[in-house]
Amino acid sequence: MTTATWVTMIVILTVVWGGCALTILTAIRKESDK
Repeated sequence: MTTATWVTMIVILTVVWGGCALTILTAIRKESDK
């Protein structure tokens, strides 16, 4: 595993987890607004 591979993996994982967290937070906010 080269450094570039690690960086790429970390970036992809961050984007994926960030997207999931945003989706969950948005859903929670919508629910609490009701």
